[in-house]
Amino acid sequence: MSGTAPTSATAGKAYTFQPTATDADKDDKVTFTIANKPTWAQFDSATGKLSGTPTDAQAGTYADVEIGATDGKAVATLPQFTITVTKGVATKGIALDWQAPSENTDGTPLTDLQGYKVHYGKAKQTYTDSIDIKSSGVQSYVVDNLPAGTYYFAVTAVNSAGAESAYSSEVTATFN
Repeated sequence: MSGTAPTSATAGKAYTFQPTATDADKDDKVTFTIANKPTWAQFDSATGKLSGTPTDAQAGTYADVEIGATDGKAVATLPQFTITVTKGVATKGIALDWQAPSENTDGTPLTDLQGYKVHYGKAKQTYTDSIDIKSSGVQSYVVDNLPAGTYYFAVTAVNSAGAESAYSSEVTATFN
């Protein structure tokens, strides 16, 4: 019997471990057993596969997990191991939509719109991050994978010379 189990898992992400075992004389079926199976995991006695997706509520330490294999005559076990489950980092997203401008700030027709820039940050009117959108035909964007917190968003239009317009009205979103 062989295999080394991962000793860490993250809430919200799948955990999988499958050891290997063979019968020495190849005549007998091998079955697997487990002791101290984590409550969030499933175990397949035919394959030895331990798998599952723990939740934040199941974060903690699961000690002395032991997987064994037998052919009905002999028993082999892997060394006991501990799986530590950490809470996942919650990430969220926001869909932003805007209308394309038709004129410059001085009132002249806008003829050289090249794209947009989505600006965002964690303080009002203080944008620490931005996303370049290199198409004037795109008028929506999803900013995702944001950790919990409050975010402020604004969009600017960009012309062919790379000049940006003033910021749009600010939008706020809070993710728990």
